[in-house]
Amino acid sequence: MKKCGTVGTNKKYRYKSASVYQIGGALRAVIRMAAVMAVVLSFLFAKVQCEAAAKEPLKVAFPIIKGLSETDPSGAHRGLMVDYLDEIAKYTGWDYEYIEVEPEELTNDFIEGKFDLMGGTYYMPGFEEYFAYPRYSMGSSRATLLSLKSNQDIKSYDLSSLNGKTIGVFEKAEEKIRRLKEYLSMNGLECKIKYYTYEDAEGKENLFKYLKEGDVDLLLGNDVDADSDFRIVASFDAQPYYLVTRLDNKEILDELNMALGSIMESDPDFAKNHYEKNYPDLKQSDVQFNEKELDYINEKKSITVAVVLDNHPFYCIDSESGHHDGLIPELLEKLSEVSGLSFSYAAADTYEEAVNMVSRGDADILGYYLDTQNRAAEEGLALTKGYVSMNNIIVKNKAADYPADGLTGGIIKGRQMPEDVKASQVLYYDTEQEGLKAVNKGEIDFFYSISAQIDKEMQNHVYSNAVLVSRVNNSMEISFALRRPAETELLTVLNKSIGNLTSEEKDMLLDRSLISTGHSSMTLMDMIYANPIAFIAVLSAFLILIMIAVLLIARVRIKNSMILGELDKAEAKSRAKSEFLSQMSHEIRTPMNAIVGLTNLACMDEGLTENIREKLMKINSSSKYLLALINDILDMSRIENGKLEIEEEEFSADDMLDDFVKMMEAQAAERQIHFQVKQNIAHGSLTGDSIRLRQVLTNLVSNAFKFTPAGGNVILSMNEKHCDGVSAEFYFEVKDTGIGIAPEDQKKIFKAFEQVGASTSKSSGTGLGLPISSSIVQAMGGELKLKSAAGKGAVFYFTLRFRLGEGHKSGNEKREKKKEGQYRKELSGSRILLAEDNDLNAEIVHELLGMQGAAMERASDGAEAVKMFAGSRPGWYDAVLMDIKMPVMDGLKAAKAIRASGHADASSIPIIAMTANSFKEDEKAAMEAGMNGFIPKPVDLQYLCSVLEKELSD
Repeated sequence: MKKCGTVGTNKKYRYKSASVYQIGGALRAVIRMAAVMAVVLSFLFAKVQCEAAAKEPLKVAFPIIKGLSETDPSGAHRGLMVDYLDEIAKYTGWDYEYIEVEPEELTNDFIEGKFDLMGGTYYMPGFEEYFAYPRYSMGSSRATLLSLKSNQDIKSYDLSSLNGKTIGVFEKAEEKIRRLKEYLSMNGLECKIKYYTYEDAEGKENLFKYLKEGDVDLLLGNDVDADSDFRIVASFDAQPYYLVTRLDNKEILDELNMALGSIMESDPDFAKNHYEKNYPDLKQSDVQFNEKELDYINEKKSITVAVVLDNHPFYCIDSESGHHDGLIPELLEKLSEVSGLSFSYAAADTYEEAVNMVSRGDADILGYYLDTQNRAAEEGLALTKGYVSMNNIIVKNKAADYPADGLTGGIIKGRQMPEDVKASQVLYYDTEQEGLKAVNKGEIDFFYSISAQIDKEMQNHVYSNAVLVSRVNNSMEISFALRRPAETELLTVLNKSIGNLTSEEKDMLLDRSLISTGHSSMTLMDMIYANPIAFIAVLSAFLILIMIAVLLIARVRIKNSMILGELDKAEAKSRAKSEFLSQMSHEIRTPMNAIVGLTNLACMDEGLTENIREKLMKINSSSKYLLALINDILDMSRIENGKLEIEEEEFSADDMLDDFVKMMEAQAAERQIHFQVKQNIAHGSLTGDSIRLRQVLTNLVSNAFKFTPAGGNVILSMNEKHCDGVSAEFYFEVKDTGIGIAPEDQKKIFKAFEQVGASTSKSSGTGLGLPISSSIVQAMGGELKLKSAAGKGAVFYFTLRFRLGEGHKSGNEKREKKKEGQYRKELSGSRILLAEDNDLNAEIVHELLGMQGAAMERASDGAEAVKMFAGSRPGWYDAVLMDIKMPVMDGLKAAKAIRASGHADASSIPIIAMTANSFKEDEKAAMEAGMNGFIPKPVDLQYLCSVLEKELSD
């Protein structure tokens, strides 16, 4: 916590007041008032700072100490300290930041101010100089008196055996020693206390060696000190634990006192309960066997236990459930660890048979006895102390009233019906299943047994006429049973071993054994017998359902055949539409290629007048606009048919933006608009569809130009927001100062063929740009959004995530661009085979590439191209430009034939598609046919040259 104050501020204003005091009374009064106000404001500001600081999580030292502060396998914090802090937070509203620290570094780090709170701290004289102790503790640790296990003179059950013994203690453990003396005094014991220093322990914080050497009889230790050599003779409350804070954290200390006081007042047993919860293995003393018992254990070695086979929850070894071995095997495993005895099993089919096995001496003990001490005495049996408690339950027939006079009850053979369960007649059964069947048939009115066994049986079978009856005070202690008179040593060893188990250990054994997952099997005969009327009704309903199902299936098949017919029609229409659009695209692009090509050639003529050059440029611009309209219509068609594909190719974001800016600057200049690009990109090498991204940006910026008057501003922003090392998230925004879009029109603009606003008649276009852009952004994982108002401009924005490209690893994220005029140098001297059936298109390409220094040879169809290539000498042709749609042999077949020709250059020569078939599937088909590149018509000279240059250099 931060200390807050205003001393410095007071001094500053006091100094100023003194320095201007001589100016005059009026001015002096004004300055004094200003100083007072400043002090008040400073105090309020400081108070706000304090409150803000108090809301920060408190830093809590978290050493890994079993029971006190530890983490579970999921990483959650737990322990006695965490329980207290969680309860304190209910009163204070604190949040915590747990900081793990080594126990050896804990105190020094706390004193250095690295933590606000530290738990599990003892009080010792002098510690108050370093720690601020609250008034209340978080409970006390347990002190133990330890002895050697081999020392038979000291008996944990007879404290008088401690008289005259010597107890070793650390002299600095003053609080522990004080409580030890209280314990001895309270129990009337007289013992000698021998004090040791840390030096006596040779730097190790224990005195076990003095106990082993016989220098002392007992050692004052902690509840976690017992091991294979030592045992706990007695234990008692020792030093209190405290949650401490730093001396300068008075505010925390006050809240700590308030919260701890409230906890003690509302729940006085909080410390005890949570100590036992976090230290479940805590024992008052360890079990100790006397010499006779040890001799018996060594001689007897193995005890035979009578059990009933497959008898949930007591014995489940080799049972169908397979979820656990049962309460008896798991309990005896624990008792074996304590006593050293081993146990074997004598199997019986019924409980009565198991009882008789013990009575006859065929088994040493009965695994579980289900009646009272009096009943056991009548049967000649002696019971151990109980190891668990279980409930009994009654199951009655639906038609019977319970309790009532004249009832017939049922119980397992070998058991006795309790006196408080009234029955005029009692019938006996070998198993719970037989008893429940008798209840279900009405042969008896009710059946009495252990609830766990009843639950399991009712899960396994259906007893539709049986109902459970809850009873009060039906709990029963389960014990082992021995034949009377019992072997003294066996009885005491079993009782001591059972007493050594903690309540939590017993509960855990019982809970695990009570898990039952019945298989709920029900035969057809069970169902018929349980309720014949219901069975007939179900069978009739089943037959009716079969008839209905047959009718429904027939109807569905008829309907499906109709749907399939309609689907075939729809698919045929879709194919016809796609084929028409593909053919339309090809037929329009072919003459457009001639228009654009001839325009480009004409513009290269240096003798043109400016007037003619300007008109040619307008022709070129109109051609590009017509091409954009065609592309929009084709894209919209593909979107409607669900065929829009997003490519995953590496590209440079910086280069993409540079090219885009150069393309748009001319439009901006023509419209007298201030166009600006803002970018903040840390990773320029990305993987995605840069062509589709540029298409979206082109549509948005072009729209902004259209609806922004001369002198207005259009800003394109691309900012990298977040990168996780694998991918990066980018925010795109196009902002203009144009006419804006009214709220009621903002949804319309994303619909196909929609245009809004007062300038609709002045704007050109199909109204497809924004719907296409929105669909592309959505396909790329984003959403195109709009913020606008009429007359206030518009902001279109979206966020996309791209995987990082390979270029970001080396830091070389910018490609080297070709300078103007370099293509001539790269293509000079190259020989290119052109396969083109259209004479005009062939003439244009021949002249365009010829101007770049390339030698051209033409084939008028695919077959001729294959023949010319096959007849050439190796290295004669440097590349092949291949049209796709040609007579005799199309370009795809020609490319495959060239690759399979056996010519020396067949596998290495670049084959580049140059076609008016511009769909993605056309490009994919070209690549599958063995081509290296794809150039759509109308041909862009710069793009054509760059593709050729790349392939030739490779």
